Amino acid sequence: MFGLFNKSKNKENQANQTNQVSRESYPEWYAELQESQQRWFAFLEKLEAKMEELAVAAIPELKQLLQDDEDMYKRTFQRVYSGINGQLNNIREKARDTYEEKIDSIYYDLDSRVSVLDKNHDLLSDFRSACSDRYNDFDYKYDYWRKQIEKTQERDLEIEYKKILDEYETIKSKFNCTQCGGNIEIEKIFLIETYITCPYCQTQNTFAPSTLGRNLQNIAKELAEQRTAHLYDAYESEKDKERDLYHKRHELSLSTIHESDKKVLAEIQAKMDDLEEQRQAAIKNAPKLYQVYLRAMYDEWNKITPDLKEHNEKMYQNQLQYL
Repeated sequence: MFGLFNKSKNKENQANQTNQVSRESYPEWYAELQESQQRWFAFLEKLEAKMEELAVAAIPELKQLLQDDEDMYKRTFQRVYSGINGQLNNIREKARDTYEEKIDSIYYDLDSRVSVLDKNHDLLSDFRSACSDRYNDFDYKYDYWRKQIEKTQERDLEIEYKKILDEYETIKSKFNCTQCGGNIEIEKIFLIETYITCPYCQTQNTFAPSTLGRNLQNIAKELAEQRTAHLYDAYESEKDKERDLYHKRHELSLSTIHESDKKVLAEIQAKMDDLEEQRQAAIKNAPKLYQVYLRAMYDEWNKITPDLKEHNEKMYQNQLQYL
């Protein structure tokens, strides 16, 4: 795997590490711990670069393919999309397998031999925390690129919606009564087959919407989501902020383990308190932003398909209960 976990070692670095361990009186296994951590960090950097390279090249290709694929089911696009996702998942699996093989293994091996009462056990705990935190950072980046690739599936629904509106403008004045031949104005876009009463002879006429018209019900929610995506992004950013603040505070907390200077500790604690205050604010604010998004999305949905408003509002109230 990129040659980063091979047994071959740089003699100069090894000598420097050995000298450092000797000077600072660390246990003999600490040099191995440091080396494993450095290799793990470098390994993840390589994987992250590979993920970014894959996604940056694939995203414009997928967007163009979706646009050019005339197949109703977009099978060519879906085949390429699945292949890209498969490659991305393979990268993630390499990270997971390597973590278990190279990080967990050394940790559990030493943990079984070093007592928790040993003064050096903190070095082992610090190693695992640092490697785990770095793994989490990698996972966040994987999730980011996965979402960017996922977005390539999104169609420009405004174009499809305009086609439906244009068709409605064309047909709304061209429907005639089957009994008296009088012209019947189609007052709105119907989603299903509907009976319309002739204003002249009161005959019930059956109006069957076109395939395009029926499709409005299928795209309405997704179109509303696209129109309010900026509000959803604001909510997601607030969630991410909470997570980032937590990790920053955690890193500061780790820095206090071997710190004895009371003034420095007080400064670190003040920074930690400030970060925690910001984190708690983000925790409270995120659900509020989601509710703003949810209300706006349902308002758009109701504008697109007003006939579904009553049903949609029930769904909205149900979702509010889980906030």
